[in-house]
Amino acid sequence: MAKRKKVALRFSLTSGFTRKMVHGVIAYMRKHGSWDIDIRSAEPIALSTWEDLRSWEGDGIIAPVYQKAHIAMLKKRGVPVINTAAALENIPFPTITFDNEAIGEMAANHLLEHNLDHFAYIGPKDWAYSILRCNSFTQTLAKQNAPCTKCWILPASSTEQLDTNWVESSYYLAALQQLQPPVGLLASNDRVAYGILQACDKLGLRVPEDICLISVDNDEILCNLAHPNISSISMCGEEFGYQAAAMLDTLMQGRPLESNHVKILPERVVLRNSSDFLTVDDRYVADALRYIRNHASRFIDVSDVMSVMPISRRSLERRFQDIVGHGVYKEISRCHVERAKELLEQTDWPVSRIAKESGFNSTNRFEDTFRKETGLSATGFRKKIS
Repeated sequence: MAKRKKVALRFSLTSGFTRKMVHGVIAYMRKHGSWDIDIRSAEPIALSTWEDLRSWEGDGIIAPVYQKAHIAMLKKRGVPVINTAAALENIPFPTITFDNEAIGEMAANHLLEHNLDHFAYIGPKDWAYSILRCNSFTQTLAKQNAPCTKCWILPASSTEQLDTNWVESSYYLAALQQLQPPVGLLASNDRVAYGILQACDKLGLRVPEDICLISVDNDEILCNLAHPNISSISMCGEEFGYQAAAMLDTLMQGRPLESNHVKILPERVVLRNSSDFLTVDDRYVADALRYIRNHASRFIDVSDVMSVMPISRRSLERRFQDIVGHGVYKEISRCHVERAKELLEQTDWPVSRIAKESGFNSTNRFEDTFRKETGLSATGFRKKIS
C-alpha cells in the first residue's frame, strides 16, 4: 500500500472565503486519495513566518507567499510548493491566482451602470494583486472617459487578529477625504471595504448615496455583518483549492505542470446594499428604495413601504415610474429575487427555505416570481451557477 503524502496547508481560517479554498482541497482528496494534512493558521497570514516549516518533514506545501523571507525558507525545504497569492512579483514557485484583471474590469462595469461621474480605488500598493486590480479597474473606466482616483493604504506593521488595526484607520479617513461624492469605489477586498465603511460612518458619508462601494472575495459573514451590507465579487474558492491541490499532486508525482501560472476567473457581482444604488435626486424615491433593499430578506408589500412614507401611494408610484422605470411592487420582487440568487449560490438550503429567507410568503409564489425574473426555476438557476 502506497504511503500517504504529507502536505502542509497555510491559510488563514478566519475568512469564509479561505475556508472554501480548503474545502476545495478536501474535494480533491476525496476523489484522488487522501493526504496527511498539516494545517496551521495565523492571522493575518501575510505577517506569518511559518517557522514550524523549517523543521517540517513532508512532501508538498500549499501556501500564499507574501514575503521574500517566505521564498527563501520554502526554497530550502526542497519540496514542491504551490503559491496561492498574487502579492509579490517573480515568485519562483508555480502559482495559482484569481484573474485580477478580470476582477477589475467586472467591478468597473458594475459601477459604470450607476451613471456616476467620479470613481476611486482603495487598496494596498505593496501587493501585486492590488495593483493589477487597480490598473484593470482604471483602464476599463478610461475607455468610458471616466476618471479614477487611486488611494493607496498600508497594512499595519503588526497585529494578531482580524480587527480594524489591520490597516490604520487614518489611512481610510485620509483616502476618503480626497474624494468628491458621489463616487463609485472599488475596495481591494472585503476587509478593506469593512474598514472603509467604518471611516464613512466617522465622516458622515452615506453608503451608497455618497460612496457607492463594491469589493472582492464575497466573504459572506464579513459582507453581511457590515452595515450596509457589502456588494462583492464572488470568487469560486472551492475551484481554486481543488486546482491548487491538483497542481501539487502533479508535482509530487514527479510530472511537469501544463502551466506554472493558473488563473481562476471571478464568478459574478453579488449585489448588496453598498452598491445597490440609483442616482436619485428624489428623496422620497431614495428613501423607499433604501427601505426595500434593507428588507430584502423579509416579506414586505407596498403597504409596508407606504407606512414609512409621508406621501400618497399614487404620488410615490408616479415618481417610481418616472425615475426607476417600474412600480414599487416590481422593485420589491426584484430585490427579493436578488436575495434568493445569493442564497442559491452560497447555501445548499432547499427551495422552501430559500423562499422564506428571501422574503416570499409561499414557495409557489417564489417559484413563479423567480422564473418570471430570471427565465429559470430556482433549481435550474442553482445548476447553472454550479
